[in-house]
Amino acid sequence: MIVVLFAALVAAAFARPDPQYSSPTPAYNPPAPSYNAPAHPRPSYSAAPAYPDTPPQYNSQYAVRDDYSGNDYGHEESRDGYNTQGTYSVLLPDGRVQRVTYYVDGDSGYVAEVVLFAALVAAAFARPDPQYSSPTPAYNPPAPSYNAPAHPRPSYSAAPAYPDTPPQYNSQYAVRDDYSGNDYGHEESRDGYNTQGTYSVLLPDGRVQRVTYYVDGDSGYVAEVTYEGEAQYPAYHPAPAPSYRPAPAPSYTPAPSYA
Repeated sequence: MIVVLFAALVAAAFARPDPQYSSPTPAYNPPAPSYNAPAHPRPSYSAAPAYPDTPPQYNSQYAVRDDYSGNDYGHEESRDGYNTQGTYSVLLPDGRVQRVTYYVDGDSGYVAEVVLFAALVAAAFARPDPQYSSPTPAYNPPAPSYNAPAHPRPSYSAAPAYPDTPPQYNSQYAVRDDYSGNDYGHEESRDGYNTQGTYSVLLPDGRVQRVTYYVDGDSGYVAEVTYEGEAQYPAYHPAPAPSYRPAPAPSYTPAPSYA
């Protein structure tokens, strides 16, 4: 009886129908896309600016003087339209100052005059130390602005012509240093093709050697050498022979004994 009941339960379990599932239908309504293109107005351009053709005007100058490095030069220039004039100078290694004065007036070309000034070497050492004062920096950045530049057609003038003027100058320098024994100098003047001068030097024997020379046109270099004073030859005194003393004999103290 028990076996029959168990078999009935198993048959009933296998006889159950399969479960039925139904998934709900999703509901989704996407919105219709909408797009409005931005409006772009037509660009407008103004005419290019016109610049007046005004003649340039300025004044400028600078100077450098440094005793430590020996640099000493400067430059000044001013311009008003087509008239430009200025001057610049430089201290040469031989102690002279070379100064160039120039001007340009319209189509005159570059006209320059070179002059040399004498300067003593001793005066160069007597110059005071340079004083430097750094200015307080001030900077105001300008507002940026840009206007398209006008490019006029370039004009070219004829090459400048320089006059063939004969050179003229006078120069001299002298050095005398008792500590090192240097004593020499030089003087020279020139007017066109005529040059004349003289230089002297103190010789080791005490005499002064003087050379006087000239060059006149095609004459070549003509020199005359003269000596001033008498030669001095001091007597030779040999240094005394060194004397040596024998080193003292070393002395030793006996080692202490401990009882």
